[in-house]
Amino acid sequence: MKKYLISGILAVSSMAFSCNSFVWAQAEEEKALTAEEAAEAQKKLEDAMVKLKRVVKNIPKVENAGSITGVVTCQKMRNNADAVVFIEKVGDNKFPPSSEHAIVDQLNLTYVPRVVALQKGTVVDFPNSDAVRHNVFSPPTAALQFNLGTYPTGVVKEVTFDVAGETPLLCNVHAEMAGYVVSFENPYFAMTDKDGNYTIEGVPPGKYVVKTWHEKLKELSQEVTVEAGKATTVNFDLKRRR
Repeated sequence: MKKYLISGILAVSSMAFSCNSFVWAQAEEEKALTAEEAAEAQKKLEDAMVKLKRVVKNIPKVENAGSITGVVTCQKMRNNADAVVFIEKVGDNKFPPSSEHAIVDQLNLTYVPRVVALQKGTVVDFPNSDAVRHNVFSPPTAALQFNLGTYPTGVVKEVTFDVAGETPLLCNVHAEMAGYVVSFENPYFAMTDKDGNYTIEGVPPGKYVVKTWHEKLKELSQEVTVEAGKATTVNFDLKRRR
């Protein structure tokens, strides 16, 4: 079931800004920030970068758990970040989601973070921290279809992602805005950093199929065996979709 909740809470966001070229979009016009204003905005956003999570999940405690770790190489991409490695099925794939909300903010006509990975059943908050009105919606091909309507600065709307799959994020007001929420059946997934490193922790010993997700690259899969108390290394080399 889709849930929508409007509140007056401003949320923090992350994004790097240049003091010389930063432009803040206003409701009817663009207003260039002074160097002091840009520096203050950048400091706030740098602080927010530490707080915002790209991954939200609820891993149960397992005795003698193992892990899956490795490196994902994303060919012809600027870096190796924002790929997700996940186990297709663990047991009956029924796990309670985290009570923590994920956050996808809107700032400077950008979704921040651009990609969020979460467990099915997780609630995502969509604050508007921009100085213009936004409309968050997903296209008909999305795993979860919704449209939050147009709302102004300071408003937060909420959606429960109760299905698994890829949900692109778009904006009816600003066609250049794009982001992704990727939801999974179980909590055994991890997102890569800029160097492509990832680790899936707390995995029960057993045999599994491990897969990848990337917004522009082909999906790959491998069969792996996780042993108690040991780390299994699985590397992936992702190529462009044809």
